[in-house]
Amino acid sequence: MYKKDRRVRRRKKTSTGRIYVAVIMLFMIGVMSVQMVNLYRKNQDYKRTEESLEKQVESAKEKQEELKDQEEYVGSDEYIEKEASQKLGLTHDNWIIFKEKEN
Repeated sequence: MYKKDRRVRRRKKTSTGRIYVAVIMLFMIGVMSVQMVNLYRKNQDYKRTEESLEKQVESAKEKQEELKDQEEYVGSDEYIEKEASQKLGLTHDNWIIFKEKEN
């Protein structure tokens, strides 16, 4: 009779141990699932941020090209002549200047 009680106790201990292991495993699976969802959301946010930054880089490159073109134009003789005639009233020797009569 003593052996039978021991066997029953062992079965109870092993079945309770299995239940504990199963509960711990389910808990860990739950925690890992939550962490995976959080990481997925962060990854999506990072992707959106990356796309936004790429657009900003493209915009900055376009602006840089515009500034380079403007810099070249400002250094040209055409620009210097235009500014000199408009702002300073300077002309070439062969230019004819027409002025409107004031009423």
